[in-house]
Amino acid sequence: MKFFINLFLMFLIIYQPGISVSQDKEELIEYIREELENIHLDTNLRSTTLINEEFLPDMTDGGGELTGFYIENGISKIYRSVGISNGVGITEFYYKKNKLIFVREKFNSYVFNENTKSFDYTKINTTYSGSYYFSKDKIFNSTVKGKRNFGDNLTDIQDILKKESDEAFKRINESIKQVQDNKQ
Repeated sequence: MKFFINLFLMFLIIYQPGISVSQDKEELIEYIREELENIHLDTNLRSTTLINEEFLPDMTDGGGELTGFYIENGISKIYRSVGISNGVGITEFYYKKNKLIFVREKFNSYVFNENTKSFDYTKINTTYSGSYYFSKDKIFNSTVKGKRNFGDNLTDIQDILKKESDEAFKRINESIKQVQDNKQ
């Protein structure tokens, strides 16, 4: 019996399952980072841009822009910028084979000037930033600074980001189809 216990302990020491999970996670993060770099370096990507009412259900103070970067076999990246009275929210969605793999978002707040009692639109302060790594439609790693305060009714960041990604993806996909139909 002692032999089997020693053998089992030796197996645990050699195998070290905790390290394996950590290594798998780090390898997946590195893989996604490489994919992001490939997307940024891809000079074959085409783009389509929607502005204001073309993708926003309600017009905001600072307007908005939704730009999709794509190749023949799918969308690689979507950039969304929405300006409101106190700042600008920026979100970047990244895809591999039309599957969400990464989201980077931040909110740049306009600095409030106490003397004039108004926002100074020439000065910004990043009050929130988040990076979210996805695998199989689930966040498996994230880095967040500040508080996300975009007025969402949903409390789960994973659900929020997936919903926003799905909406942006749908709008960009419709725009791509419209561009392709106009070429024919």
